[in-house]
Amino acid sequence: MNKKDILSQITNIKGYEKSLKHDSLEKSKKNNNKPFQKYEFLGDRVLGLIIAEFLVNKFQKNKLDEISRRFIHLVNTNTLSKIFKRFKIHEIFKHQLDPKSNKNSVYADALESLIGFIYENKGLDFTRDIVLSLWKEELNTLPQKDPKTFIQEYSQRKNKIIPTYKLINESGTKHKPKFVVSLKIDNFYVEGDGVSKQKAEISAAKKMIKIIFEK
Repeated sequence: MNKKDILSQITNIKGYEKSLKHDSLEKSKKNNNKPFQKYEFLGDRVLGLIIAEFLVNKFQKNKLDEISRRFIHLVNTNTLSKIFKRFKIHEIFKHQLDPKSNKNSVYADALESLIGFIYENKGLDFTRDIVLSLWKEELNTLPQKDPKTFIQEYSQRKNKIIPTYKLINESGTKHKPKFVVSLKIDNFYVEGDGVSKQKAEISAAKKMIKIIFEK
């Protein structure tokens, strides 16, 4: 199905607008009169089932770690928001959002709300077709592992140990701190810095990965 066909199928479902009316649109109404959150709750579960089922069936020979990485990518906020905007669903989304709100997060919630509505009204098979059509461009994506995960798996596989990051310096001000951590694997030693300990560890992991691939 192309974009036009997908949107046509969605907008032809009677009452679909209810799932795209964000709670901010009618602030005076009580929560039990606002279906958005309930559809979102349902849609989150339905989406997870459809994506998990697809991945397990398509990538039967792959390790669970890889399938999990694919799953996390396909159901995360950024991916949902991107799909919501790609199909221009945000143009029929009704809301009165605070300008400071995280629109990507709200768009992701709205897409889940829409999925919940479709499932409730059209059943699983129809919803599966819609979801897999909306996600078509993303379904084969295998995201890269984050640097710390890569280093941990490398160290465990090669040396049977978990790598240790050591905080060796903390400086700067309260509002602009600087952390420096060290990382040692075999005879390789690197230092990374960042505005938090976590960012410093990621910096060190990236440097170690570069050494590993260059050796």
